[in-house]
Amino acid sequence: MTGCGLSFSRHAEDRSYTAPDGVGALKVSPGDGSVQITASDSPGIKVTEHLRWSNDRNKPQPRHKVDGRTLSLSAKCGHSVIGSNPCRISYRIQVPRATAVDVRAGSGSIRVSGLAGTVRLHGDTGAVTATDLRTSSATLSAGPGNVRISGRADVADLHTDTGSITVAGLTSGRLTARTGGGGVRMGGRVTSADVRTDTGGVSTGGLRTDRLAVKTNAGSIQLKLGAPPQRLQVTSDTGSVRLGLPGAPSYAVALHTGTGGKDVDPGIHQDSRAPRLVTVETNAGHIAIKPV
Repeated sequence: MTGCGLSFSRHAEDRSYTAPDGVGALKVSPGDGSVQITASDSPGIKVTEHLRWSNDRNKPQPRHKVDGRTLSLSAKCGHSVIGSNPCRISYRIQVPRATAVDVRAGSGSIRVSGLAGTVRLHGDTGAVTATDLRTSSATLSAGPGNVRISGRADVADLHTDTGSITVAGLTSGRLTARTGGGGVRMGGRVTSADVRTDTGGVSTGGLRTDRLAVKTNAGSIQLKLGAPPQRLQVTSDTGSVRLGLPGAPSYAVALHTGTGGKDVDPGIHQDSRAPRLVTVETNAGHIAIKPV
């Protein structure tokens, strides 16, 4: 590594350096620190580490390793002592746009922007945000933290345990979203999307999609589509379903509800022979379909 700068105070220290030439992939395991990665059209990976610690016995130890074309960054804290022990390393990293990025974080947040290489991000408890993507593949996951994605990802795989998922202005060929207790909100242009939640609701605002499958055990579903879908399949156990569809084409509509009512606006043209299929099933919830 080539050192570029060093400044420190009693319990904080900043270190900056540039990775060797030829590195095309980045792996980061920051522990509980945060990670911010920004894509650039300039060559070379530039790293700034921000170290924080409470006393001389638990100063964090940054590690750097280059294996082939991959730079791996990780953090380890020193010996623990009785009492409060803040010890962490946060990263600010600039990478060439095509760099493949893999981040595995603890409680710290992950934020990346402008990446065109493969993106894999996981936060145990922190939020995960990827904006202005231009990648073929993006995998984002979090525990109770929220996941947010925008830009372009040919294939996007999103997952949270209890956090929410926000798809904001994304262009994607295939998207999957899975969450336990969090909700899902989507917008953009997605050719095929498969969304499932346990107890969270699902909503869209002007989403354009050819094929959309949504399933939730206990959550309301409110979908407003900006273009007529080829196939729309919605399944809810106990939540209501409200659909807003472009009214111009005809749809083959099949609705089933156990205890709720069914309300299809006359502006929705129904034709059992139509190639566009809309199927809605709910055990305990009202179904309403209106034109937009």
